[in-house]
Amino acid sequence: MSRTQRELKALRQQQREEAAARQRARDRRNLYIIGGVLGAAALAILLVALYLNNQANLANKNRLTFQTVSGTVGTQVPDEGTASHIDPSTTWTYKFYPPTSGPHYSVQGSAPVPWKTVDTLVEGQFVHNLEHGGIAILYNCPSGNDCTTLKNQLQNYVQNLAPAEPQFAEVKLVMTPYTRGMQKKIALVAWHYVEFLDSYDQAEITRFYENHVDQGPEQIA
Repeated sequence: MSRTQRELKALRQQQREEAAARQRARDRRNLYIIGGVLGAAALAILLVALYLNNQANLANKNRLTFQTVSGTVGTQVPDEGTASHIDPSTTWTYKFYPPTSGPHYSVQGSAPVPWKTVDTLVEGQFVHNLEHGGIAILYNCPSGNDCTTLKNQLQNYVQNLAPAEPQFAEVKLVMTPYTRGMQKKIALVAWHYVEFLDSYDQAEITRFYENHVDQGPEQIA
């Protein structure tokens, strides 16, 4: 091999080594970039988790502590028959209003409705929540400041004050305006039980809730 060929071979070897060195440098830079992106993503996830946990703690800090209530609170209502599912396009006739048992709707997301729902609900919806051991708070009042105050008090109770039950750690309450069979402004309704109130009474609402929550025929969160 001539000197020129050796020099050419050495030059090519040097070029290959330099190219490999440049590639290794690029690979290191890419690893640093990927590592930085992953680190930033992990930090963002951690910050979001801490924020959500803090928000949950803030939301629950005012909630009452659940206490078991002995005896029976409210008035027992006779059973309305098999708790079957009926077509949502139909309206069932109950023997007692507001109903505390009987046939009801079954529609994903709306019968039963999610716990702590405050909305305008029909019997076929909230009766399904009763079947799952929940309590429905019904209110009936004329329009005006007094009605607005009552609604706000009840809504604040459902969303911020009511205790989570111990079995599933859920606040198993729903709330709706309602008129039929309303003997007073407020009706607390559980499976087979009802209690009517003249006005907002946090202690009595809590007592009824703690006495009847998770007492429906289906033990479901």
